[in-house]
Amino acid sequence: MKDQRAAEDLTLRLDELAAGLTDPDCDLDELADIEEELIAARRRELVPHLEQHLAAAVKAGNWYARHVLARILAETAGRTSLAALLRAYSRDLGDDQDSLSTTLHVLAQEDPASAREILLPYAVGNDEDLRRAALWLLGFVPAPADLDLLADAVQDPDEGIRSAVVGTLASHGTQPAAIDLLVDLLDDPSPQVRTSALSSLGFLRQPGTLPKIRLLANDGNPRVRAWVAIALGRFPAPEPADPATSAVLDQLAADADPYVRDQATEACRHQSLRS
Repeated sequence: MKDQRAAEDLTLRLDELAAGLTDPDCDLDELADIEEELIAARRRELVPHLEQHLAAAVKAGNWYARHVLARILAETAGRTSLAALLRAYSRDLGDDQDSLSTTLHVLAQEDPASAREILLPYAVGNDEDLRRAALWLLGFVPAPADLDLLADAVQDPDEGIRSAVVGTLASHGTQPAAIDLLVDLLDDPSPQVRTSALSSLGFLRQPGTLPKIRLLANDGNPRVRAWVAIALGRFPAPEPADPATSAVLDQLAADADPYVRDQATEACRHQSLRS
């Protein structure tokens, strides 16, 4: 009876917290005290109520309430909260979500097999936001079998989905199929996707990708051209020097855009230090 009463009291405290998070005039210190009280309790009976309040906060577009309630849910339910947290994360409420994204990949990596059982249906589902989030999180629990799924996703009409796939492909390292898909994304119509692909290819540093990377030195978007320089600067300097790469970096160092010129100069410096 006493234990049941304690759980009921905590449910009321949770309701109080959720109500306060919708009040612009609330006492933040008081709400923080309730938050810590609920985290310290770690009562699993609260999980359904936490999930309901979290879903309501997301529906209302309240990013701060999402942040607070997601933290309590994660601390209370651990990796069993992954699905609810992913649903909350998938909605863009205008904040950076750094803490929630970290929580998600930490929980997923605690039990990759269970995480993948949750993520794979979302990654092929009809909810675009949830699909994008699931594809992103699969990059932290990758498996070779994902490459067919990712090959379909790089053709998706949604730019956000294609952009999310880039990082997940990079998590497959130097597998030829993943490299080929990243190279194909250098032709993507979105400058953001092309930039992300350049970043991943620069990180992976596969010599066979250099010709396609160099071609983007003539891209119409200055940020893409800057990332050509950044990507090239990540490659080890060959012996003897590669005249094609040197010519591209010289071209970018004379670019009309100052950011492109700066990145090309920095890439040349990195190359000289490694030679």
